[in-house]
Amino acid sequence: MKKRILTWLLAISMLGSLLTVPAGAAAVTKFSDVSDSYTATAVEALRLMGMLDGYGDGTFRPDTVLNRAQFCKMAVYAMDGSGELGRYSTVTIFPDVKPSHWASAYINMASKKGIISGFADGKFKPSQTVTAGQAVTILMRGLGYKDEDMGGVWPQSYMAEAQTNGLLKSTGITSAYAGLTRAQAARLFLNLFEAKHGKGDALFSYKVGEEVYLTAVDGGKGTMTAGGKSYTMAHPVASTSLIGSKGKAVLNSAGEILTFLPITGSNGVSNAAVIISANGSVAGLDSLAGSTSYNIYKNGSPATAADLKRYDVATYASATNSIIISDTRVSTYYEDCKPSPSNPATITVLGGKELNVLPTAADSLSKLKPGKQIILLLTADGQVAGAEDANNTGARGNAMAVVSEKGDVQLVCGGALLNIGTASEYAGQVVSVYADKSGLKLNKISGGVGGDLLPKEGTLGGRKLADNVMLFDGGRQIALSELSQTGVNSGRVSYARTNWAGQVDLIVLNNGLAEDVIYGRAIVDSKYDPTTGKETDRTITIVCSDTEKYTVYSGNSVSTGAFVAASIKKSVNDRLMFTRFDTMSKLSNVSSGAWIGKTAVNFGSRTYEVPSNVQCYNDDTGKWMTLDDAKAYGGTMNLYVYDGVVRIVEVKA
Repeated sequence: MKKRILTWLLAISMLGSLLTVPAGAAAVTKFSDVSDSYTATAVEALRLMGMLDGYGDGTFRPDTVLNRAQFCKMAVYAMDGSGELGRYSTVTIFPDVKPSHWASAYINMASKKGIISGFADGKFKPSQTVTAGQAVTILMRGLGYKDEDMGGVWPQSYMAEAQTNGLLKSTGITSAYAGLTRAQAARLFLNLFEAKHGKGDALFSYKVGEEVYLTAVDGGKGTMTAGGKSYTMAHPVASTSLIGSKGKAVLNSAGEILTFLPITGSNGVSNAAVIISANGSVAGLDSLAGSTSYNIYKNGSPATAADLKRYDVATYASATNSIIISDTRVSTYYEDCKPSPSNPATITVLGGKELNVLPTAADSLSKLKPGKQIILLLTADGQVAGAEDANNTGARGNAMAVVSEKGDVQLVCGGALLNIGTASEYAGQVVSVYADKSGLKLNKISGGVGGDLLPKEGTLGGRKLADNVMLFDGGRQIALSELSQTGVNSGRVSYARTNWAGQVDLIVLNNGLAEDVIYGRAIVDSKYDPTTGKETDRTITIVCSDTEKYTVYSGNSVSTGAFVAASIKKSVNDRLMFTRFDTMSKLSNVSSGAWIGKTAVNFGSRTYEVPSNVQCYNDDTGKWMTLDDAKAYGGTMNLYVYDGVVRIVEVKA
């Protein structure tokens, strides 16, 4: 079977907060504003396909209404047609959709394929709200239903047929004339995969497999493993949210996997756990697995019995016939439990964090009472497998966490993450974790393995990267494929950890800037003496985003609108001042073909690195935006470079 099997079979992850799913629970989404299970399943399946994602603040905004251009883009993704977009980008079918429009290729392709049409005046009106009736008609046409075969009056005729073929199942759509929300669109597209086809040729044609478990997603290699079989991903993404789910693989005509349709409530990890009693011991593992033949994975990497250490925790994943080992131990104060100390189902520790207690841990916990300092032994998905008195055991806490850009403290459990609190003062750093009676305690960790990170070679400082290496850029988890394949300088590696096999399994990058370095757009405000006409004071405001700006009193010479890099600090009178101030080099009129994915740009016979958190500015609107939105905007793109790295992307029509 494939070498890379990820241990976080119940952890729901991706670019932000990571949630733990109790055994038997329904699939959940990473988005804070999505709660119902059907929408959550739809969002995760379509995100895995690369069709949609959320916003930078961690929300999905399910009630936001889509416009006609946005829905066209989703429809083209659903027909797996993004590879054909190039041939439709330079034509004009509708007078109000010029080649410069961000969605022109999607709209033109959908029109040529016969699933959309314009209004009576010949226009398409891309910015107009798409109604449920219009959206359903587009998808029904793609399923092979023809206008001439639909009886009755449009759009009711299409809505009635969609009700019978399964397209409207659980969508909550009640009116054909209401605007279509993002949540309703996600449910529609989820239903599309298994909806009944019409009599005509179907553009939305998929092969939906039998029920299996999803065991691995490798966005860097572009592969997905389900039911023991490895598939090439049609649209590689670094989402691991559905790993461990039972469901069906969805393939395109080329045999590539588009996405995975999970069955709500499925998981593959048992409720039982075994604590390794001695180094190299496999006692209890045969009973746990129900056989003598199984694979062993420790913290996400292939392992052997010799790699097992006392106090490691073992659980069994039936989906992959694997023993899943976690070596995470945390020293903490025992705050509370439910329902009782003699039979706890949950335990409160780490400054108010409630953790699920496995049935097999109840015995060891029943010997301990709230008010004691204890050592918790955690499974790979953050559940309590056992506990020891901190004063009477050889076990010692080894817990560490990565703190996100927003200050979320993410405890590393095996190969997964568990949010346990906030500490903005440690944002972007690696910390050791313990807790006493006064609360959570963190200490910064730095160093570890040094050297250049070479994604293409799979090494850091000459050491091999583990198959499941966890990578963070300024505290935000990213995929290895998001980095420049030309390599990352050792100066950006703030911490790197090796596992028991000597492979690097965790890397934290520092974005290549000191804590006081900022990049942004300068706004200059000068005050003059009305008598002499001489400048008496000058302030420079550096705007870094729609919400972040720094006003500095300075004599530096710069024009409003210039993009600058600056180091700032507070002076003795508590005013901000520059310790370094530079304008950035400008790469003008960079073509879309110069980009190497999202991680690098070729320009003037040189390759420039693009960090995952690059700032993007729309000169037309005066707003900051994401890199995806900037690349889709069209028009002119200028890049601003500092120390060989692209720090600002500017777009304008």
